[in-house]
Amino acid sequence: MKSTKKIFYVDGAGADVHGKGSGFAWVRKDKEKQRVQWIDGLTNNEAEYWALIDVLRYLARGSHAVIFTDSQLVAYQFSGHYRAHKPQLQLLLSRVNTIICEKRLEIEVRWIPRESNEAGELLER
Repeated sequence: MKSTKKIFYVDGAGADVHGKGSGFAWVRKDKEKQRVQWIDGLTNNEAEYWALIDVLRYLARGSHAVIFTDSQLVAYQFSGHYRAHKPQLQLLLSRVNTIICEKRLEIEVRWIPRESNEAGELLER
């Protein structure tokens, strides 16, 4: 029997000019669970990837999930429509794929407009 897909919204915020204030957030819809973590020095794209990685770490082995992001770059790199050119993003994408493989996850990452991303509200400054 196939498990129910879990629904998540993820978002990241890049650092200001002084390297402060970056972090990521996610919301799990069916359990009304959420998480915010602040990590200085992340670019916006790195923060978006860390949000995705954190959800993958949270998921139990064998889980099925649909993860919504307003980062077209992350969604399209994950799906293979875009290549990751920057070394740091290549490493983060590799980490995503390793976690998925090790935990036998079934993951869909879908792009949504920023105004539809419920996780973004958690990062408002």
